[in-house]
Amino acid sequence: MCAWICAFLIFYPTISYADDPIPIKAGEPAPFDGVILRTEDAATLLVTLEQQTARCEANINLAVSTALAAKQLELDTCNSNFQIRTDLYNTQLTGYQEYSAFLEDRITKPRLPPELVLVIGILTGVGITIGAGVAMNQAAGQ
Repeated sequence: MCAWICAFLIFYPTISYADDPIPIKAGEPAPFDGVILRTEDAATLLVTLEQQTARCEANINLAVSTALAAKQLELDTCNSNFQIRTDLYNTQLTGYQEYSAFLEDRITKPRLPPELVLVIGILTGVGITIGAGVAMNQAAGQ
């Protein structure tokens, strides 16, 4: 039934419009059955209809502005989180690079040759042994 009514209104839209207004006076018969409005009531109805249109547009603009502000807030939050994480990543990367450079410097620093370390170790051992022998000799001689 609903589909039939919609199809009827689509194919015959001129039937659903009223004809030109016919002014009548009190006591005269109306040219058709229906509701007759006074001029003041018709004007009130027209003003209310115009206000409804403006009110509807204001409600639509409010809804669009609210939705737009919510999405902008969400976008700003995402951008802020991205910036914070980018800064954190860059800080960590800088720290790792500095630590790697420190370790490279420590590994590549010139060291004493192993032969020199061996000679120093032997001389130290001989020196301690001689020192201990002299100390025991003096302790025994007294």
